[in-house]
Amino acid sequence: MTERYAYALDEAALDVFGGCTNRERDQLVKIFRALAEFPTESGDFAEPSATGRRVEVKRFGKWQVSYWPDHAVKELRVVDVGRLTS
Repeated sequence: MTERYAYALDEAALDVFGGCTNRERDQLVKIFRALAEFPTESGDFAEPSATGRRVEVKRFGKWQVSYWPDHAVKELRVVDVGRLTS
């Protein structure tokens, strides 16, 4: 296990988070903390950002979270959060 990183939400992720119920927010915070605890863990798949950065995408139940670790500042950047259907 590596040292736990802090997590930070980009605007798109924060917009989704802000529109969630308290229960959903609790679920998402647990997901963010888990990702920050293991920042080098690969997602279910990866995709390039608009700037060419590798963004990991991982599914957690009804949620899909896109993120990348910024090792220089020990921070996990959550760039997007989405609800999965079925």
